Amino acid sequence: MLEPAPSSPAETRRQWLRRALAASPSLLVGCAAPASSMLGFSARKARAQWEYHNRFLASGARLRFRSHSAHGRPWTSGMEQTYRAYRRDPRVGYAVKNLATGRYLAEFQADQLFFGCSMPKPAVAAVLLEKRRGNLTREEFQNIVYACDQSLNASWFYLLARITPADEQYFERKYNLPDVQIINNWQSPRFYAEFYDRCVNYRLDHGCELLLEAMRRDQYGLGRWVMPASITYIGGKTGNYGEWDHESLFFYHRNTPYAIILYTRGHFAPGNQLGCMMGGLFRDYCA
Repeated sequence: MLEPAPSSPAETRRQWLRRALAASPSLLVGCAAPASSMLGFSARKARAQWEYHNRFLASGARLRFRSHSAHGRPWTSGMEQTYRAYRRDPRVGYAVKNLATGRYLAEFQADQLFFGCSMPKPAVAAVLLEKRRGNLTREEFQNIVYACDQSLNASWFYLLARITPADEQYFERKYNLPDVQIINNWQSPRFYAEFYDRCVNYRLDHGCELLLEAMRRDQYGLGRWVMPASITYIGGKTGNYGEWDHESLFFYHRNTPYAIILYTRGHFAPGNQLGCMMGGLFRDYCA
């Protein structure tokens, strides 16, 4: 049995917690695990990494690609003009959030619902991870990877078949997320900004490290191309179908985590408009 938690200063209690976690992995995963909201950031991250190694990697599932850095392509006057011309276009909605402070730096139609295309795939995976308390099969874990890194629709449908609307509602309520339709594929920029907040700050009880690492291997998107190459921790999700084109990113810039979420409709982005919008929002509100 563990010794009682000390009543002395906070640093001593943190030392006790580290010993407790080392001695009893059941404190980290499963029914006995404390809610992530009760732990500090370092403890939440350690808990998520323990689950990543002892659930995901132990299952035999694997990530397939290396994580990407931002590419640092030059920001041109044409890109700037496109951004300035369209940042209040009624076809777009976006949110920029400082994930360290929780402050929204920019919002435009942030609560408007958009047809998400492939955008909800990581959130669908998160609902399943919550439902199973992180205990998935190798095949289920691998389909999460496939849905996030190359956005495979077959893997998305595989995950959808394992969750219900009740699971979705429980997930949104538990983590105080906007009430959108993850399964029916209608989301808002604010929903994804809040979802990335929960992932980057390790506030989901299950799957944070897996979701972050899988999304850092996303093979698509234009926003990271025009962000500084000094940004090495960056990931996200895109979606496009018919008139709908979307992009979202989470990243660390100068040791501060941010999220930029952009949804569009009405055939807004036949060219590089998504990249211009993402790059412009970064320069105005993060850089």
